[in-house]
Amino acid sequence: MKKKIFISLVLAVFSNLLLLAQSANDVVGLWYSEKDSQGLIPVVEIYNENGKYYGYFFDYKGGYNGPEKKDVKNPNKELRELPLKGLVYLMGLSFENGEWKGGKIYNPYDGKTYNGKMSLSEDKKTLTVRGSLDKAGVFGKSMKWTKVPDSEKSQYKPLNRSDLRKFN
Repeated sequence: MKKKIFISLVLAVFSNLLLLAQSANDVVGLWYSEKDSQGLIPVVEIYNENGKYYGYFFDYKGGYNGPEKKDVKNPNKELRELPLKGLVYLMGLSFENGEWKGGKIYNPYDGKTYNGKMSLSEDKKTLTVRGSLDKAGVFGKSMKWTKVPDSEKSQYKPLNRSDLRKFN
């Protein structure tokens, strides 16, 4: 029994050390989101601006030749004809205790804004992105994003920051 307790404590300490080994900027870069309702996989760039983390959609894995997708569910009717491409929908997350939290996530599929939180896997290849109704993150939905491999990055051209549209 004492051996099991000791092993559990060692594992807990080791897990916490791994979380502390993460850098706030480990999430910066290109990510594949989960498939959308049409089976397309959005490509998102996460960036750091003044110590806060933001993310925007700019392409689809493998490209997309269909009509430009618009922000049709935006609660502001005047913005519904604007493109989703370049829309910053991860907003103002701060790094704290191995997680990015305290920001907002806009869901263009339902037009609602949620409390945002992200956590990174130990291998830094999977990002869990959670949008929730409450700040504690109890009532919400999580998505698993995958880091774009270095071998695939050259096929994507992120947008200039000046071309981005922050959610209103």
